[in-house]
Amino acid sequence: MTDIKLERQENQSGDPEIATQGFGCISSKPLPVFNPVADLDAACEYFESNGFVVLEDCLNVAELTRLNEFFDRTQKEVPEKWGHGKRKPHHRNQGLIFSQPLLDYPELDDYICHPRSYPLVCRLLGGEDSVRFSELNLREVPEDAGIGSMDFHHDAVSDDRFLRAPYNPVDWLCRIHYLTDTVPGTPAFCVVPGSNRFETLKEARQSQGDDYQEVPIYGKAGTCILYDTATFHTRFDGDGRQKRRSWHQYFARGGWLKSSLPTTSRYVRSPSPALTDWNLFPERLVFHSDPKVRLLFSHWNTAQGEWVASGFSDEVRKSMPRGEQ
Repeated sequence: MTDIKLERQENQSGDPEIATQGFGCISSKPLPVFNPVADLDAACEYFESNGFVVLEDCLNVAELTRLNEFFDRTQKEVPEKWGHGKRKPHHRNQGLIFSQPLLDYPELDDYICHPRSYPLVCRLLGGEDSVRFSELNLREVPEDAGIGSMDFHHDAVSDDRFLRAPYNPVDWLCRIHYLTDTVPGTPAFCVVPGSNRFETLKEARQSQGDDYQEVPIYGKAGTCILYDTATFHTRFDGDGRQKRRSWHQYFARGGWLKSSLPTTSRYVRSPSPALTDWNLFPERLVFHSDPKVRLLFSHWNTAQGEWVASGFSDEVRKSMPRGEQ
């Protein structure tokens, strides 16, 4: 069985003179930004070399307006789902998070396979038939949040990434859209390029030497970042005064990859395991009339299986982590 790790890697420098969020090797060099249509091949090549890529203009003005209005409206209508007033234990030091908005808001369905970035998502996971939905959440670092630093960490990883050749397609992919302008002083997503090939941040620092960089990613509203969940990343602290809004979506790789090696089995890589044990998919998507949508939402965890078996019971949903209505 593949060894799956769902852990947080803490700062491992051991040196109090080094920045708490890493080794203090902050890069100020501008990153390449790709047009997701015209530069699709180049964006894919950059991702495969670095474990992440930045795409420009992935949301238009109307879409940004609708999504920001959704933030404003739901924070007034259901403030508890955002963590207003009482911070949820799983949201410590992360600002406000709406964990499972798809359960009750079909208006967000149109963004799941957004045409600007989704073709690249498909390429990186081995093709459209290999893409499986894992999670969608919305996040806000409020003005004057005063939240603490977040150490560099990776999300879900599979240890077989160190053994397989080729490395890609990845096991899990995260897609982040900035919904507000993110500039120096604003809390920003920060990544260590190429660190997905290392077990620890310290190992990446030692191996990469002078090439090691901690890169805060800035961009205007509508910017999209795709990253391999094995890539070390953090939320780079801003000045503590500016607000940032973002939409985060995770995908897993489904299907079986055929072997090109002379082994006894025709397959060497099984589908990626479920990303979490708590995330739920709504009935309208699980049993959608379009078989492609059903396939996208077929990557169930045990909680999802139990909820489906109950007939999507409200009581069963309420009993599950983050399943409150």
